[in-house]
Amino acid sequence: APALAGATRAAVPPRPVDEDADAVIVFTSGTTSRPRAVVHTRSSLAAGMATVAGLVRPEPGRPVLGGTFFVLVPSLASGAPVALPARSPRVLARQLRRLGPQATYLTPPQLRAALAEGARFSGRVWTGSAPASAGLLTRVKEAGAEEAWGVYALTELFPAAAVEQADKAAHDGTGDLVGAPLPGVVARTGTSGELLLTGPAARHRYLGEAPDPWVATGDRARLDSGRIVLEGRAKDMVLRDAENIYPGLYEPALHVPGVELALLVGVPAGDGDERLVAVVQPGRGAARPALRAALEKPLARMGAARPDAVLFAEVPLSGRSRKPDRAATARLAARHLAVGGRR
Repeated sequence: APALAGATRAAVPPRPVDEDADAVIVFTSGTTSRPRAVVHTRSSLAAGMATVAGLVRPEPGRPVLGGTFFVLVPSLASGAPVALPARSPRVLARQLRRLGPQATYLTPPQLRAALAEGARFSGRVWTGSAPASAGLLTRVKEAGAEEAWGVYALTELFPAAAVEQADKAAHDGTGDLVGAPLPGVVARTGTSGELLLTGPAARHRYLGEAPDPWVATGDRARLDSGRIVLEGRAKDMVLRDAENIYPGLYEPALHVPGVELALLVGVPAGDGDERLVAVVQPGRGAARPALRAALEKPLARMGAARPDAVLFAEVPLSGRSRKPDRAATARLAARHLAVGGRR
């Protein structure tokens, strides 16, 4: 700090630091469940930022573009200048071109909006806070990125896993591959199939609750050769014809070229059963007849989980990270079915 140069007062050594002391309370977004107050300690924050630094490897003097705490602090500590992303997609595209950042962190909605404005990328691009399809990561690499990574993270443990576009695109099984647990992160599944995580970066507790080393993610998952494959939120299960259908198993297959977003939601049928609707958001300029044809194969492979109807519409988003809003999407699908629509 230039204003302190030449100060005559003697420096006072800092007090000893308790690394296990509470450092910050962060509320979850509330888009997947009721908001909860997450308590992190100094040590859990430090572990999370150290993981980010090891993953992103910011180099001194080269710009990093990103607006989250876990991007800002490790980058600045590594000597890299940080630019906050412009809110306007058009300005953001110009910002990317001017800065040529070594690393960029944007949410999936920000990426889609920037790509729609013809943005070009450089270096390594990271995205998270909401689901990122293999198709979106592929488009980012086609727009100039050397690498395009999807990051799986929670308010309770950031970051937990990461996957590069090439590995994600090569995954041909069901579910959403989010990558291997990052160093220090331990993953297992509970008896119900829920993904449980722990590690040095895990939150200490929820405010007002007892500490618990394991974070219950609310996501169903399986471990495939040490990699995490998400199978959808447990609470998003749709019950149709006495069969449990987990949308997260099948939604990645709906992201064919030309599809921006796709969700499977249940709509009450009035007899205790549900109808399954695929809500598909076409990309800019995508022709719907061509999309219908492209979707036929993945729909046919769903077997008993094939939706009762396919609706082309814009998927509602909510929360600070602009995640797809399933409840609002289900209401949209219900209105569509009420007027007798099918496609």
